[in-house]
Parts: sequence; C-alpha cells; structure tokens
Amino acid sequence: MPRFIDRNLFATYHEAMTNQSFQRARSAEAKAQRHNDLIWAATCVLDEDGVDGLTLQAIASRAGIVKSNIYRYFESREAILVELLLQDFVEVIKELEKQVSGVMTPTDMANLLAEMFASRKRLCELMSLIAPTMEKNISIECVRNFKRALLSEAARAGAALQKGLPWLNAEEALNVFFTIHVVVAGLWPITNPPPVLETLYKEPEFAAHRYDFSQALFGMIAAHLVGLEALKKLSPQTS
Repeated sequence: MPRFIDRNLFATYHEAMTNQSFQRARSAEAKAQRHNDLIWAATCVLDEDGVDGLTLQAIASRAGIVKSNIYRYFESREAILVELLLQDFVEVIKELEKQVSGVMTPTDMANLLAEMFASRKRLCELMSLIAPTMEKNISIECVRNFKRALLSEAARAGAALQKGLPWLNAEEALNVFFTIHVVVAGLWPITNPPPVLETLYKEPEFAAHRYDFSQALFGMIAAHLVGLEALKKLSPQTS
C-alpha cells in the first residue's frame, strides 16, 4: 500500500531537502521519508505543470536529486502517477465517509459525489489517463499492488455509499464507482479541451461543444442513481 503523509508537513522540510545533497536512505524510516519526499515533489510538479510536465527529470529537479536516484523508489513515471491517483481517491473516500451521515435521495447523493470529484482537478485528470497511459509502463507486480489497493479502497467507498443509499447492495455500490470512473474519464478531456479547441468553441457556430464538467457529471450520476432505484423498485427480488 502507498504511504501517505500530512500535506502540512511538507513545507517544513522541503527547502532543506532541496538544498542538501542526496544521500542514500538506509533505514526503513529513511526510505519511507525519501519515498514521501519524491511523492510530494511529483505532486508539486503535477499541480503546476500538469501531466505533460510531469517527467522524472522535473521530479528530480524539484526534489534536489539526480534523476537516476528516483529508480530506487519508483520503477517509472507511471508508477508515481498511479500512486498519486490512489492517494487522491482515498481523500475522496474520507470526505464521503464524513459527509454521509444518513439516508439521502439519489439526487442529493449525486450532487455530493459530483462536487467531490469536480473539486479535485488532479484526480479527474489522472482518472482520464489511467487506461490509455498510466498502466502501459508499469510492471505486473506494480499494477497488481495498485489494483489490490484500489479494490480495498473501493470497498470502503461502497460501504459509505450504502449508508446514504441503503437500497444498494455491495456489488451495486461498487458498480456505481466504476460508472463514475468511466464518466469522469470520458468527460474530463471533453470539458477541458486543449487551447486550440477552447478558442474554437468560443465561436457561436461551435458553442454546442462547450460543456461544464460539474454539471454534466452531476446529470450523469443522478440519472444513473435514479435509474438504479427505479429498477430496484420494479424488481425487488434482485435486492
């Protein structure tokens, strides 16, 4: 499982880390800290320059090390990206567990889920890249660990969803998050087009191509949840 650290701690040691030479970590604690240092360097680069700017060299420069030292902790750029995705997904689950205190309507749940994902630009971008990009340059061991951790966290997410929508069974709750992943992966690049398309869509002729990510995401999640509830009422034996 990936290791997570408090974001507030990063500012206190980042400057010192980038101003001293890289020494090989030998103890388990030192290796864990170095792992977290690199994750935070990657987070900074990703937030500032996007996925296209997230190269191993950029991470190394931000962390104050030489590029080759990254391979002591990560096998590839993509291995870093999948860990960042999982870390952000865990934050969504924690927020969902915090926000869902009782039974909710499908539309209220859809609104909550849409807001949580829409407010996390990095997570949505990574979700849109996982299948076409991120899983193509990692070993089977790395992807196995990622999928195993993802399944574990998805089970937590499903349990939180069932608390708000108790008419869902465990399998259906997991499928809701699979559907959200598919929707986010498809919507994100369409609603966040490259500059040339942004310019084009400002022309009245092509205005129909402009979509708001948050609104579209809410509509699709709401339609899915409302439809599921209707099907459950029509076929109660499937509950």
